[in-house]
Amino acid sequence: MKYEPTAFGNLAMTVKLEDLPRIPRRKQLLGKDRERFRESVSAVYLSDPDVSIRDISEVTGRSFGFIYTMLNEAGVELRPRGGSYSRDEALEI
Repeated sequence: MKYEPTAFGNLAMTVKLEDLPRIPRRKQLLGKDRERFRESVSAVYLSDPDVSIRDISEVTGRSFGFIYTMLNEAGVELRPRGGSYSRDEALEI
């Protein structure tokens, strides 16, 4: 199953990195809380190509692995390592 940005309505356009909640250490996210968090993280990751998993991890207080898992659960296609760049930029080097 692939994630489609329209699946969450306008969420992808309204959630910013700084709007993500900071989750207290050792708090488990279950049920609706986990679902909402997963949707928010996915929306931020998909809406801004400059935001990395590491950035989301730092803002939310969750580990890189947890954010990676949330994105995979949401069916988000992850960007390649090294940040975002276009194929044309890569050919200019």
